[in-house]
Amino acid sequence: MSTHVHVIRAGDGRHLTAPDADITVLVGGDHAGRAYEVFLVEASRYAPDGRLHAEPWSKSYHVLRGRILVQAGDTGYELEAGETIAIEAGTMNTFTVLSESADFLLVTAGASNSGFFGDLDAVGRGRYSPDEMDRLLHEVTDRYGVELATGAGAP
Repeated sequence: MSTHVHVIRAGDGRHLTAPDADITVLVGGDHAGRAYEVFLVEASRYAPDGRLHAEPWSKSYHVLRGRILVQAGDTGYELEAGETIAIEAGTMNTFTVLSESADFLLVTAGASNSGFFGDLDAVGRGRYSPDEMDRLLHEVTDRYGVELATGAGAP
């Protein structure tokens, strides 16, 4: 019987930037038999609020430091350090940092979210006009089956 182990030391992991947070991939899908992924999310109250969206994978947030508001469906849930929320696939959701900053673990089912974050990071590093940026972000969300809210939930 073989043993497969993946250890991430403090400060290690793939570092990515999304529009609303800095993300470190702690456990990529390839390290967990493509069953799940784990990310450290570090966000500031001053980062732009994320747009309501629904992913085709379930996820959970576990707050390590600070306070966040998670919008899931029509309800907002305030979470502080030590608290966890689980969100089923297909649920419109986003988060907002309520404290100065917040750190939380994001655990997602499957192995697609690290690719999604990687593609967001690549788009964010480019120098694009606002229209081009919007088009590229929509291409990324379409590629991963992420649905963006329209109407009241859209910026």
